[in-house]
Amino acid sequence: MESGLSLLDQLDWSTLILVAIAAFSTALFHSVAGFAGALLLSVCLAPLIGVKAVVPVVALAMIISNINRTLLFREHINWRVYGAIIITGLPGIILGAVVYLYLSVKAVAFVLGCFLLVTIPLRRLLKKRNYNVGLRGFSAVGVVYGMISGTVFGGGMILGPFFLGAGIVGESLVGIVAALGLTLNLTKTIVFGAGKLLDPALISLGLVVGICTVPGGMLGKYIVKRSKATVHTLLVETLMFFGGCYFIYQGLSLS
Repeated sequence: MESGLSLLDQLDWSTLILVAIAAFSTALFHSVAGFAGALLLSVCLAPLIGVKAVVPVVALAMIISNINRTLLFREHINWRVYGAIIITGLPGIILGAVVYLYLSVKAVAFVLGCFLLVTIPLRRLLKKRNYNVGLRGFSAVGVVYGMISGTVFGGGMILGPFFLGAGIVGESLVGIVAALGLTLNLTKTIVFGAGKLLDPALISLGLVVGICTVPGGMLGKYIVKRSKATVHTLLVETLMFFGGCYFIYQGLSLS
């Protein structure tokens, strides 16, 4: 992997503007839909900053994004459900992040690509079912959530049917996903920092991306509170499909 300093040297102003637009738009989507903001942000940023750098940079950026959304929706968060998920999910998050440290760039590309493509039919399958589970059920699914989320983005989508079954929708849904995402990405960033995957330049880039997500999150809250707007599923799945194909292509192209 190239160092963060050499990476930043290659980013001209037009590229940085594209990075800012990607951060703003995916944060807006995240606050309206509740899920997949980090997943789509990684798809948008990978061609701009590289495959290996995208996960630690997005993880750091999502700390700021999720702090913002947690504060915006704090009054609607079900903290008991949050605790039930994170108590079993946290060990998996740590383990998944440690595994990521040892993956080659080629392996990272394949993992991200395959996960994106598999997520499309999985999302449709889970959407048909709303599972009504108690706190123990949330703790059980938290194990799976932690393992997936520690390595890739988008693991929060598997929680969707369980949230809907528990009546966690709208602002409550956005709030609890933000709180979980804050814990998730803070943990991953600590692991990446300890593993020397994050250097000062990548930290700076992650902070810039994170700051650019703040206005998107605020606009998203305005939309959620004043309308029943939904993000077009086909558009999201199209982005995920081409993103998955891009990552797999990168995996095949890398020596």
